[in-house]
Amino acid sequence: MRTYLLDASAVVDIYVPRNKRVGTAIQFIQAQKRMGKAKLFIPSFCIAEVFNTFAKKRFRAERQQDVLDEASYKQHLSNFRDQIHWGRTLYTYDLNRYHIIAADKIIPVEHQLATSRGGDYLSTFDILVIAMACELAFTRGSEETILVTCDRRMKDVADELRAGDARISTPDGPLGKIEDGRWRPPNCICLLDVRPEELRPVDGQAPLSF
Repeated sequence: MRTYLLDASAVVDIYVPRNKRVGTAIQFIQAQKRMGKAKLFIPSFCIAEVFNTFAKKRFRAERQQDVLDEASYKQHLSNFRDQIHWGRTLYTYDLNRYHIIAADKIIPVEHQLATSRGGDYLSTFDILVIAMACELAFTRGSEETILVTCDRRMKDVADELRAGDARISTPDGPLGKIEDGRWRPPNCICLLDVRPEELRPVDGQAPLSF
């Protein structure tokens, strides 16, 4: 069973795809869900971010082509609420203490990488999304777990963590040392640049093509 963790930027593109490439890729992932071959997760705090992004597009979009009219805004809200209700399409994934511990180990990697690339840092919530993907990779299998985003910085950090088969080290806890490799860096795709070979088809599905 394929496992996808979608951040808010990826979820918004389910409803308002920014271009044909992104739209095709997100539909490919949704098709796997409909075939019963994949689970789609969304971090609980990203739900609020999706609501806020829709509102930005309705009330204060910077570009005219990004503006949602009233009818589209209400329809997207309704569809999104329906898809997260009882995990109908997107299953809510709640933040827990393991994600906080993982974030503590990811933050130095992200800061060093961002500093070397001009200081374009991720938000704390972005780092937590990566940490949540690490936990899913541990519990559901690292090769079948994929973080999906439209933020190239998040993919850069995930790729940096995976480089050289890296594993996020863990600190000693009150019960002793936690096994190294407890959080496995996730596979990550950025929908803006995704290649067909990065999104493997499931049984019975045609390969992705653009």
